[in-house]
Amino acid sequence: MNLEKLSDIPATTPGWVWKGVIPEGQLTLLTGEPGVGKSLFAMDAIARLTRGERGLTVDEMGEPGQVILFSGEDGIASVVRNRLEAAKAVLPLVNIVVNDTTATSEKPELRRSRLDDDGEIESLELYLTLLRETGAPCRLVVIDPAKNFLDATNGRDDAKIRATLAKLTDLANRSGAAILLIAAPSKFEKGKRGNWSPTSPVLAEVARSVWTIVRDPDEPGRRVLLPVKTNLCETPPGIGFTIQNQRIFWENAWVRQTAEQYVADATQTEQLLNVAAKSELSRVTEWVKKRLNDGPVYTSVLKEDAAGHDISEKTLMRALILLGGIKGKEKKSDGRWFWRMPDPLTVPVISGSPAVKTRTLEFKTMAEICAEADKAKTLKNTIKKGT
Repeated sequence: MNLEKLSDIPATTPGWVWKGVIPEGQLTLLTGEPGVGKSLFAMDAIARLTRGERGLTVDEMGEPGQVILFSGEDGIASVVRNRLEAAKAVLPLVNIVVNDTTATSEKPELRRSRLDDDGEIESLELYLTLLRETGAPCRLVVIDPAKNFLDATNGRDDAKIRATLAKLTDLANRSGAAILLIAAPSKFEKGKRGNWSPTSPVLAEVARSVWTIVRDPDEPGRRVLLPVKTNLCETPPGIGFTIQNQRIFWENAWVRQTAEQYVADATQTEQLLNVAAKSELSRVTEWVKKRLNDGPVYTSVLKEDAAGHDISEKTLMRALILLGGIKGKEKKSDGRWFWRMPDPLTVPVISGSPAVKTRTLEFKTMAEICAEADKAKTLKNTIKKGT
C-alpha cells in the first residue's frame, strides 16, 4: 500500500472535448431512441474537434485533435464519410476502425470486435500512443453503437460490463482521450417516457457524463440534447437542434431543463391531453346524437357540419363508433353513403298470450269434496244413459 499526502498532489482542471458535455480522459454516454440523431451528434462533435472547436460558442477554441471512430452499423464510404463532409470535418484527422488482417508496428491491427478482449484494448492503446508521438494526439474515441463492441450490453452480465468499462476508463485516464459511447434504450427501458435510460444501467453508472437526445413532442422535426448526469461540473443547459441534409443545425438559445424534468413535464402534458381528449369526445358524441336524431344524414353533409363545429374527422369517426352508428348506402346506381343511429332495442311481445291471473288459496271441508265427487259421478251416469 502506498500512501501520499493529498496536499502533495497538484489540483487539475478538467479539460473538455465539448465544454460541459464531453470531458477529456473520461467516459461519456449518449443515449436516445433510434433515429433521434445520436450518430449525427457524434459526427458533429468529431467535425468540431478536428477544427479545434470545443463547443458551440466562438470563445471555446483549442488545438485540433485526432479522432478514432468505431462505427458498427453505418457504411463507412456511403454514410460516415458523407456525414463528416457535410459537418465540415477535417478528414485526415479522422481514423476509422476497419477490418484489417495485416498488423504492422506503424498500424496495429484494429478489428470490429468486442472491446472486452484485452488484446483489442492493448491494440487501441498502442494506436493512441503512436498518434500522441506524432504530435497530433487523439482526443476523442467514439464507439457507435456500444452494443456492437462491448460484450453483454443487454444487462445480463453486469460484472463483465463493469470490468470492460473499468479498462476503458483507465485507458481514457492514461491517454487523456475522451471516450464517447452511443447506446439506445433496451426493450425494457423503451416503455419509459423520455427514453434516457441506457441499454444497461451500468453504462450510466460508470460514465462521468450522461446525455440524451429526445424528440420535441410539439415539433416533430425538432430534437433536444438534455443532460442526465454531470459529475465534473454544474449541470449545464440543454439545447435544441434540427436535422437537414444529414447535418445538425443548433439553436441559438439554451434549454434550461434536464432529462428528468423533461420526463415529468411530458407526463403531465400527456395527462392533460388525455383529459382534454376525453372531454372533446364527450362533446362530439352528444353532437352526433342530436344530429342523427331525426334520421340518416349523408356522410359528406355530416363531415361538413362537423367541420363547422370544430370537430375533426378523426373524432367524428370515434364518436360514431362509440354510439354504434350504422353506415349505409342508398339502393340505387348513384346512391350516396349515409350514417344513421342504430335501431332502438325492443323486447318482442307474443300477441294473444293468456293473461296471468292472480291465484288465491281455497279451503274446502271433506264433506264438500265428497258431495262434489258424488255430483260429478251422477252427472257422468246420466250422460251415459242418455247416449
